[in-house]
Amino acid sequence: MDRRDFVKLAGFAGLSLFFPSVLGRDAHADSAVWGGPYFLHMHAAGGWDPTMLCDAKVTAAGVTPAYENRLVTEVVEMNGIFVPTATAGGKFLLRNNNNPVEDPQNFFSTVGKDVLVLNGIDTQTNNHDTGVQGLACGHNDVELPALAALFAGKVAKQINVPMAFLAGGQYNRTGDVVGVSRFPGDKVGLLTEPFKAAPQDEKGLLSEVAVRRITELREERLARLHGQATLPRTKRTLDAFHEAAKGGASVNLLKSIAGAPAPSIDSLAGGLAPDTQAYLTATVNNGTPRFIDIGRPLETILRCFQAGVSASATYAQGGFDTHADHDNNQGNAMSTFLARVRYVLLRAQQMGLRDKLFIMVTSDFGRTPRYNTGNGKDHWNVTSALLAGPGIRGGRAIGKTDEGHKALRVGRGNVAQNLSDKDPNGVRIHPSHLHRELRRVLGVDQTPFIGQFPLPATDDPLALLA
Repeated sequence: MDRRDFVKLAGFAGLSLFFPSVLGRDAHADSAVWGGPYFLHMHAAGGWDPTMLCDAKVTAAGVTPAYENRLVTEVVEMNGIFVPTATAGGKFLLRNNNNPVEDPQNFFSTVGKDVLVLNGIDTQTNNHDTGVQGLACGHNDVELPALAALFAGKVAKQINVPMAFLAGGQYNRTGDVVGVSRFPGDKVGLLTEPFKAAPQDEKGLLSEVAVRRITELREERLARLHGQATLPRTKRTLDAFHEAAKGGASVNLLKSIAGAPAPSIDSLAGGLAPDTQAYLTATVNNGTPRFIDIGRPLETILRCFQAGVSASATYAQGGFDTHADHDNNQGNAMSTFLARVRYVLLRAQQMGLRDKLFIMVTSDFGRTPRYNTGNGKDHWNVTSALLAGPGIRGGRAIGKTDEGHKALRVGRGNVAQNLSDKDPNGVRIHPSHLHRELRRVLGVDQTPFIGQFPLPATDDPLALLA
């Protein structure tokens, strides 16, 4: 693997849209590939309903119940994680168009047994943009860099990772501490065969004579532009373009990441919930097993981590803004999303990344305790988040909500305590508490640039990950 060629190709292919000058000053281009840790932020866009996953509830008592659930009839507590287990028709499963895709109880007892659940997070908003921002950066009022960008910026201070920050989520602000990268996926073939309509075509669009002449003219033009350039950065950009245009090992590396064969479903089927195996192992229209197809967008991220060319990434899936037909629409979105979280955990284990990978799973906010007139549920400030990674003690929940899905407080000195929302010895969990802890765990709080991006001073630290 020739990383210098790859760095040049990254700029040429549009993988890195900009490299801030800080990288040129501090990073070491010839260092070894990044070997971890890695950070992945997965976001359920639109506002998920955690009462269908990790903070489950049944309909409360009374003529006008504080909370309504027309789907779940039984809930099991798993060390503070409240999981839905039954409906009026039998076992509770997250379904997509009535097809069984996920089993929350199985998830938290198997592949997700090391996941930490944070319930009762008060986002302090029911606005999409504010919720997305707050959970991504830790501040509702100031557009700080996303945590994924801050971590990538920390890594980039040590080593010149070509695609340090893969931005595929909803909130990707960087504060200029790192460049934004987007993997071109199925466009890689066009880099390897630029004079063909499709990479697999036998013949090109132009004759060999025409291709040779175009190449000569391009060389002349680049030489002319290089001679006219006065800024060192401009000269470096032109040099990178010239070298990358030659192709070679750098193009082949991109091609190998994008074109590597999909994992075998046989190697993953054992990690699926028994009630979902038949559906998830069946092939879809392109002949790919459904679970492999569901995990496709995360597979590229994991391969970039494994290759050492990326340090962090954001990913978002929509479908959660369920103002109508909530139970069906939320189930459709949640089932696929949780299957993708499962895919990441299973594949990370296979690829040797599990003990190096931090995962944060969030959503804009939660859904209202009661249904609206369209059988939907609207925006609600209280939500949950999932965390996993080295040193994070999972298999439990911190925080809790009452029977009406209102946030309770946790003890200031002992977050395992759940207190009344009026108890002065407690505090509501806010996104800033989560981000302050993750900044510490990821080492972001020690970077020289972090002073430019303070979290809200009104929220004292909470030892959520101590």
